[in-house]
Amino acid sequence: MTQRDSGHMTSLLPDGIGIRMMRSSDMPQVRALHTKLLPVAYPTAFFVQLLIQPQRMCLIATYDGKVIAFASATMETRHSTPGPLGSSGDQTGGGALRVTLLTLGVSPEFRRQGIARRLVHEIVQRLRLSCGAPSHESPPAPSLSESDSTDAVIISAEVARNNSSGQSFYSHLGMQRQLEVDQQSGFGSKAHTCMVLGVMRTVPVS
Repeated sequence: MTQRDSGHMTSLLPDGIGIRMMRSSDMPQVRALHTKLLPVAYPTAFFVQLLIQPQRMCLIATYDGKVIAFASATMETRHSTPGPLGSSGDQTGGGALRVTLLTLGVSPEFRRQGIARRLVHEIVQRLRLSCGAPSHESPPAPSLSESDSTDAVIISAEVARNNSSGQSFYSHLGMQRQLEVDQQSGFGSKAHTCMVLGVMRTVPVS
């Protein structure tokens, strides 16, 4: 992510909208919204794992007591990251925290209000804090300024190759399409997907 993009993290949400962790009582609404917005049928186990596995997390946005958006992700700490950001092309150095977005969606009537962007930034921030990753564990990234490399996190996501709006959203977050892994398929889906990858500098969100 660029420093310009990270500046949007602290922007206020529209009145009446709040973001919090998913609770077990939220699962029916969250599952229903996944079914409505995504082409993949996620099993009950997927949502249970988001609640009980410490390396996984699901944030929801609510309005008037209803779930209107969600973002789920998993994290891992790598000493070397494979692919375009690994080996000779490593942009973050050894030991960098990696966050993979699993699902992301916003109800149509609440889109284009910065909710998805805020969810992505906040889930990355919360996962980084939950694992206690040292701020300067990795050497500075050569493609970033010294200030941008602080608290850098590798972030990736899978998006359908025919989902132009989704690819555009991730592009605006500074995540680039990785052509060499285009033939991967999503969780429970046979649709062709592509991987998007970027680096985010985590800062506190309000």
